[in-house]
Amino acid sequence: MFRKRTSQERFWETLPGLQFWSVFFGAILLSYYRPIWAAMFIICFDLYWVLKAINTASHLWSAYKKFQSFVKIHWIRHAEQLIDIPMMLNFLQTKLASAQDKTEKKYFKNEIAKIVLLLKKGVKSLDFLGYYHLILVPFVNESFEVLDSTVSALAGAEYPRKKIILVLASEDRAGEQAQIIAEKIKQKYTLDFFRIFIAKHPDGLPGEIKGKSANASFAVRSVLPNLKQLGIAVEKVLVSNFDSDTIVHPQYFAKVIYEFLTAEKPYNSSYQPIAVYNNNIWDSPALIRVISVSNSFWQFTESSRPDRLRTFSSHTMPLKTLIDVGFWKKDIVNEDGFIFWQCYLHFKGDYRVVPLFIPISLDTCLAPTTWQTLKNQYKQKRRWAYNVEYYPHLVPKLLKLKAPLYDKLYKLFQYMEGNFNWATASLMISTLGWLPLFLGGNRFNESVVALNLPLITKTLMNVALFFLIFSVYINLILLPPRPKKYSVWRSVAMYLQWFLVPLASVIFGSIPAIEAQTRLMFGRYLEFWVTPKARFGENTGLTMKGMKVATVANDKLPITNNK
Repeated sequence: MFRKRTSQERFWETLPGLQFWSVFFGAILLSYYRPIWAAMFIICFDLYWVLKAINTASHLWSAYKKFQSFVKIHWIRHAEQLIDIPMMLNFLQTKLASAQDKTEKKYFKNEIAKIVLLLKKGVKSLDFLGYYHLILVPFVNESFEVLDSTVSALAGAEYPRKKIILVLASEDRAGEQAQIIAEKIKQKYTLDFFRIFIAKHPDGLPGEIKGKSANASFAVRSVLPNLKQLGIAVEKVLVSNFDSDTIVHPQYFAKVIYEFLTAEKPYNSSYQPIAVYNNNIWDSPALIRVISVSNSFWQFTESSRPDRLRTFSSHTMPLKTLIDVGFWKKDIVNEDGFIFWQCYLHFKGDYRVVPLFIPISLDTCLAPTTWQTLKNQYKQKRRWAYNVEYYPHLVPKLLKLKAPLYDKLYKLFQYMEGNFNWATASLMISTLGWLPLFLGGNRFNESVVALNLPLITKTLMNVALFFLIFSVYINLILLPPRPKKYSVWRSVAMYLQWFLVPLASVIFGSIPAIEAQTRLMFGRYLEFWVTPKARFGENTGLTMKGMKVATVANDKLPITNNK
């Protein structure tokens, strides 16, 4: 059941939908009554998005270069070397002197600065073995195969097994089958983790909506007594809230603990990997592949802009911080993004998300039929776009927050602009841009602006097309090898699919965002919708180029399972 909203909450819930529909109908009216004004606005809007495309492409390339370097680093060795920080400093200085690549040089300079800061604080030794990873895998009706591949990747991570605790967070409403699957997973992997706990979240608890946030919060609360009994302090635990289809990189936990131990304020930080949707991408329809790759590119781009980066999907944070902010909010659909705002408000603006530039792989939307796959993708995007639900919880508190004025207003602007652009940008570029030509009448159509509008728009879009080609290049590098069951024509389709970008950006970009904002506007609230998981072949996961060997700079080191 949804609780009754106050008048102030309803005002904030109405705002995003009101913004969109005002612009939508305003564009139509302006195109009819003031077509020249509308045309000039459209030209400026298109120019803005071309510049945005250039900026996005530059950040995508920057993030990809870091990604390319970081997946080659043997992070478990870095974590081990923190036991002797002066020696670690010497190691980094040596590597900086021999580094050839600009990305590597910048990395070593940043790491040296962090190590020097630790030494100035009097810290000469940090033992990563004093910390634990608590991994939550909430699930409802996922199959054994999906959960098995997730837990198998966790068990295969290059990290001491006695420092990883797994929690399988099931839902009571999923019935006996979910419990059978959880027990089967526990029995199979019991020797691969320090402990495996099964938490069964009761249905219909007061103040909750059905969703991942309530399940995850219940799971953590239920495990806390076990941690206390084992003598594990919450300050020594990092909690990862993973989607049920998450395939982690072997170095993920080592990278997280290294960043945590070397962070200036480790408890004021969350740790965000880059999500790629490679598990079943070769099996997905072309439209779904375009959307999934675009999602990954968004993660790459945001990772290169730490001021914009927010927690999304699977990520890690300190357990102490999670407890301090009251766990995940149980009446929120999209808990992954809102937990950042909970922390930002709690620490009065002194909170950040650390980009890891290490990948995790997730499933694309996939169902037995293409039509059902497309429906599922739409529902998933609508759920993501429903982060406008944060407005009544966030905006009033953010405005009153005693934090640096520029920082909080800038973050508020980023949040509001992101949701506004989500609903309007694709629709404005592809559809509304032609309204002045259709509604402006003969007087406008004979004007200089009207004669040049198609040419100007075409030129700007051709510039944007160049950066789309650049994106195709990055996609092909990140793509897993083609499964043997597919012919070379499937690879050709990976090129041709990009012609579907305009269609995909409207149908699976603007429209679900418009629906989410309009639903919230009229109080027709959404519940958490679980994306069905399906695999029709092998899980290609993290088999992209550069995943086989971990190295420190150019020193090749074989990956061993350091249990």
